[in-house]
Amino acid sequence: MSDNPALIARISSSEQDLLATQRLRYQVFVEELGAKGARIDHDQRFEADEYDPFCEHLILVDPAKSVAKLEHVVGAYRLLRGETAASACGFYSSSEFDLSPLINSGRSLLELGRSCVHPDIRAGAAMFKLWNRLADYVIDNGIEIMFGVASFHGTDV
Repeated sequence: MSDNPALIARISSSEQDLLATQRLRYQVFVEELGAKGARIDHDQRFEADEYDPFCEHLILVDPAKSVAKLEHVVGAYRLLRGETAASACGFYSSSEFDLSPLINSGRSLLELGRSCVHPDIRAGAAMFKLWNRLADYVIDNGIEIMFGVASFHGTDV
């Protein structure tokens, strides 16, 4: 599965896509990396937060996987544009950093977050496909600055 040429990178377009993305995030962040959070649904196996409804979700889809079982999303990035953050929810990164220089820059901003890829395809072209679609998104939307926070497994501050 690591070099599956049928994988498709696209923007999420349905509730099933979002739920499958949150299921993948649960598998990667909670089961694999031990993340904790108030909005983690252990019964249904979803990792979600208050920013999800305001974001676009760039997903990597395996058409051979079941949509009904929420298995079709095998990679994801959460995208939050500056104008949406300003009018709706703010940036997630603002909880970690002072973003006022970025926000006040007048530049077109995009926050990247919740990036994950299913373990079975991490050695293949998954990130290449996601980043190519992300590059198209940046060009199509006139994004000037991308930023975000990241967690690194095993980091001991």
